Amino acid sequence: MIRKPASFDQRLLAQSIDITLLLPVLFLLDWIWETDSIWFWVVCLLTYHVYAVVTEASSLTGTLGKKVVGLAVEMDDGHPADVKTIIIRNASKWASLLPASAGFFLIYFRRDAKTWHDLFTHSRVVRAQGLPLSTPNQKVK
Repeated sequence: MIRKPASFDQRLLAQSIDITLLLPVLFLLDWIWETDSIWFWVVCLLTYHVYAVVTEASSLTGTLGKKVVGLAVEMDDGHPADVKTIIIRNASKWASLLPASAGFFLIYFRRDAKTWHDLFTHSRVVRAQGLPLSTPNQKVK
């Protein structure tokens, strides 16, 4: 079964949900370390990456934000991504972020809506069944 690729706005919404879910943990880290400490930022980034790797490599096949939006991470052949691929995928998001988030905006120029880190790891984010979200013209059953 070929699934449609996730759009930029769907992926951005999922990322925003994930960050919102992690805010209590980040506030706790802020309480432990001063925010001007480099260790605070290192631990915050590692916390996010561990969260993303654990959830994307699990049977969820995506972060909680991706699940809410109805997205999943998979390999190009449609199989679930393995732990090694997920680790490399999340670490290589920095390549998509720099310079000027060009690797993320690549979505707009490719039919398969892939970012640099998707291309690098031969993975993709696709539309899958998630939690039912209502729209202004649609009610959740």
